[in-house]
Order: sequence, then C-alpha cells, then structure tokens
Amino acid sequence: MKKLFTISIALSCIALYASAQFVTISETHQLPAFGDTIHYVDANTFGFDPTGVGPVTAKIWDESLLLNTGSFYNFFYVDPDSITGFGVDSFPTATIARGESGAPGYFYYQNTTNDINRIGWFGGTNNYGIYENGTFATEFHFPITAGNTVNTTYNGRYSPFNLGEDSVKIELGSLTINADAQGILLLPTGTFTNVLRIHVLENFHIVTYLFGFPAQDNFIQDDYFYWFHDTILQPVLVSGVTTIDGNPGTPVLRYQPISTPTGIATNSVQTANIYPSLSNGKFNIRISEERFADYNLDIFNALGERIHYIKSKHSNSDEIDISNSPKGIYFIKIYSGQNIRTEKIIIQ
Repeated sequence: MKKLFTISIALSCIALYASAQFVTISETHQLPAFGDTIHYVDANTFGFDPTGVGPVTAKIWDESLLLNTGSFYNFFYVDPDSITGFGVDSFPTATIARGESGAPGYFYYQNTTNDINRIGWFGGTNNYGIYENGTFATEFHFPITAGNTVNTTYNGRYSPFNLGEDSVKIELGSLTINADAQGILLLPTGTFTNVLRIHVLENFHIVTYLFGFPAQDNFIQDDYFYWFHDTILQPVLVSGVTTIDGNPGTPVLRYQPISTPTGIATNSVQTANIYPSLSNGKFNIRISEERFADYNLDIFNALGERIHYIKSKHSNSDEIDISNSPKGIYFIKIYSGQNIRTEKIIIQ
C-alpha cells in the first residue's frame, strides 16, 4: 500500500516536472570544506531499483521502502596541514583530505572552485596510490547539467607487493562522469524533486613490473551512480560496485538521512553549542531549547572510528570527558530527530 501511495504522489507531480528545464547542480553547495562531515545510512539492496521509471528527463526513483542495515558511514574532511603521517608528504599540492568511517588514512584532493580532483590516497605502506605527472581524477565537476559528460585520465605509482618486483604502477586510469538522468527521488525520509543522477565509471590497471617487463596486470573498475540535489552537500543517494578482474565486490547502497531538500549538507541542530573547540579533552555541550534536549551523541576520531557514544541524553548542559584519548582531531556529531550537527574539536 505504501509503495502505491508514494508512486501516486510522484505521478501527481510529473506533469509539472516534465516541462521543467534540464536540472543543473551548481558548485555553490557541493565543494566540501574543512570540518564537513557527510553522514550516510547503509541500506539493504533488496528491492532497490537504480533504473527508475519514465523517460530520462523525468525519472521516478521510488526507493521509499529501502531497509536500513543498522550501520552508518561517514565521510569527513580535514586540512592536510593537520595530518601527521598517512602519506601526507607525498601530496604537497593537496588542498583538502577526506577520511572515511573505519578506514585508515585519507584520500587527497587538489580541488578548484568547480572540481573535486583526486590526486591519490594513502591507507598504509601497503595500500596507497599516488598519481604522477600532474594527472588527477576529477570525481565531480560543477556546475553540471543533465546530458553533460566529463572525462579525465591519470597514472601513477602503487604500493609495493614486496615480492621482488621492480615497481608497481597505476596505468590507463580513466574516469568518466555522465549526468544521465533527472527526476524525482523517493527515500524513506522524504521526496526530493529536481534530482540529477550522475553515472561515474572509473577504470585503472595495477601493473607489476619484473625485470623491466609487465608480469601481472590487474584491472579495477568502479561503476557507481550518484543522485544529487542542488541544495545538499554531496550525493543524497549512492549506489555502485567495485570489480577486480571481473569479480564484483560487495554492492554499496547508502543515503543521507535528510528529510527535506531545503538545507545545505546536514540538517543542523542550530540550538546546540559545543565549546571550547580546543582543550585537553574536556568539552561542554549546551542546548538552548528544551525540545532539543533529547539527543544521541557520537564522537569519531580522525580515522572515522567511533570512540564515544551517548544515547538519549536529557540535559541542557553537559560535559564530555575524552581526556584519555590521544591528542588530535575529533568530530562530535549530535542527533536530534532528523536534525544533525557536527563540530570539529581538537585535543592538544
């Protein structure tokens, strides 16, 4: 019944939407900044349909019945100058770095006012890729309009296998961005109109050289779809899979738990104040309105690992003590219903 009801709502909008101009996602709200954290909910792929119904200019993607897996995934952005180790010295031109939940290290970017340009990653001495000769992979370009395509190519060096090889190279790297459809997206949290879907296909080879000759060639392909709304930082919905030598990995399906497409990035709990931002590990939280006093709180370290959790806290003023944690950058995330606030703190 719910499925039919949500489709009928979307269909009632289609007559108006069909006459709309091509959807454009501008750079205004899409370029990440230091301290930004994008919060996603992982969903089960059962019943998920990335194709949608209708023409490419007026698609309806009804994913309102997605089932959450109970896990979360966060992307957080930091200043490369604040990073110690994690290969940062190999990326002197990086303007911003992105960490991910539970994953060591960072992806490094040399962004412009219009492009999100990846220049490599470093997860450890046995897991890194450094693009060379001034090449990069443009993950997203803005503004982008339905029907637009952007291509970039790159090459570089890959972490060694330590099996006596001469070197390991990243070769024939290519990334294609294709804004292939627009329409209405229905998620468990609400309906989003004027959504642009971007298909990103990335291919590269990891080639192992022995005595100057290629001894092994592994082919990696990332095939992903991203649904963007112009007022929300980063994709609202992400779906895709990585394939290695023709063997697909675990599919990725996650969405931002945002109820309306009216704000930038996350729906902030504007009535929460976290201070000081720099301390020995003791921080204060003050809630200025009683209706926001019930909240859950997570604290993540710079690797995206959750180190502290408070559930259903009810107080207008509290102190958080994580002074036993190592010095460095941490992120406090407060949830109050659909409202989310993220703040960066530093233990000195």
